[in-house]
Amino acid sequence: MLLGDRDAASIDLDRPGATLAELLEEISGRSTNTVEFFAPGTDDLQEGWEVQVNGLAFADLAEGLGTILHDGDCVAIRLALLGGG
Repeated sequence: MLLGDRDAASIDLDRPGATLAELLEEISGRSTNTVEFFAPGTDDLQEGWEVQVNGLAFADLAEGLGTILHDGDCVAIRLALLGGG
């Protein structure tokens, strides 16, 4: 959904050692809508986003946005639904 009508099961980054932040920036740049995953200069996700790398929640990633990604890593990005009355 972030990439509009493009059916993307994976994204190839042309640089080894890309970080989670670089992946999120790449997705944001390719998005058909304005997507902000994190505010520049911060090391945390914007409220409302859930990210996992290989099943590990963002909060449990020791390096946070600086987490190095490797070939075959699975990054799940979800918009957290906020409940309310």
